[in-house]
Amino acid sequence: MTGRIAVVILDTNAETRADVHRTLRSAGLSVLAEGGLGIEGVTLVQETRPHCVLLGLEQPLERGLQTLEAVARSFPTIPVIVYSRIDDGPAVRRAMIAGAMDYLMFPLNERTVGEAILAAIERLAPTSQRVAAAAPEKAAPAAGMVITVFGAKGGIGKTTIATNLSAALAYQAKASVALVDIDTRFGDVAIMLDSPIESTIVDVARDIDKLDRNSIRRYLTTHRSGVSLLPAPMDPSGWDDVYPAHIEKIVNLLAQTHDYVILDTPGAFNDNVAAALEVATVVLLVTSLDMASIKNTSVMLSMMRSYDFPEEKVRLTVNHANMANSVREADIARTLDYEIFWSIPFDDLIAKSTQVGQPLVLWRPNSKAAQNLQQLAALLGGRPVGKVQQPRPKRPGLLQRLLPARILSRRSV
Repeated sequence: MTGRIAVVILDTNAETRADVHRTLRSAGLSVLAEGGLGIEGVTLVQETRPHCVLLGLEQPLERGLQTLEAVARSFPTIPVIVYSRIDDGPAVRRAMIAGAMDYLMFPLNERTVGEAILAAIERLAPTSQRVAAAAPEKAAPAAGMVITVFGAKGGIGKTTIATNLSAALAYQAKASVALVDIDTRFGDVAIMLDSPIESTIVDVARDIDKLDRNSIRRYLTTHRSGVSLLPAPMDPSGWDDVYPAHIEKIVNLLAQTHDYVILDTPGAFNDNVAAALEVATVVLLVTSLDMASIKNTSVMLSMMRSYDFPEEKVRLTVNHANMANSVREADIARTLDYEIFWSIPFDDLIAKSTQVGQPLVLWRPNSKAAQNLQQLAALLGGRPVGKVQQPRPKRPGLLQRLLPARILSRRSV
């Protein structure tokens, strides 16, 4: 029977896919197609309708889990088996909750993977018969990864991160990326990208009831990097017509046609920001090294915990926005009671890139910060990441002297 079984491989790593392909062929299985995650992966399954899907799951888990859930929901008669180098219990549990029929360790063993695929197909056989008798199988819309760039203070580099991350994913990774400016205070994304403003998020909100995932495209401006941009209005009063429900629907529509939707937010919390956090697959919570930013970030984390916001979504990101390195990152992690996910080094070329209206990753791709931001994009996209040289503080201990002891001693419950 194994000779008649056709499999699709979904993995962002081409080398890993090739290795899995060889193993499946040695096991006597047919590989119909192979591709990446996200919309590409779901579309590939829809077009080929294999007997089974093998999905590679690595850190960060979110995009792989999102793809897994979309495939399992859209094609309930096609089993999905996860393979991974991650062997910890929480990752396995999240995969099974998302819809995996089995979880195998990489590298794969011919006999093990063959038996797992046969067992999964046999377990789903009754479901396949019921679905076939009831109605034709219809795929649910695929969804891209939503990355919300947020910080509890202005002037800490959120827009710089959002624009460069978008450009890196679109230009280097050749992914489809939509960048939405929901900064209700300044909205500088279009200026930083030196992009004309033809339609804004306000125009979309006013026409939202008439739009679908195809018609919303006419409101987007394409940047030379390939990023599809939805700018903020030039007149801040336009935000009076934009509500959280608009944000949610706009993001959902864009996520059906883009691998990534990146949201740039203001340095303040409001209802639209709350919506941007709720729809996010990943939240890059940005802080700089100044005391006000750290204090505000501490308050925001406490607020998110009190509302039971999923902490696994949050990625604490430290931006070294100036030369001051007197605060140690270890002190920040201890103060905020949160592990630092990423650190962006100081680079004076960042300020210069904003003046010329070009993302640093395109203007000076070999600069220190550009390399760092490209590797952040690779990590979020599930691609291999090289070693990143993180900035080192010159003088320790300032944080303990400046922040109140009650903040330093706070621990989550």
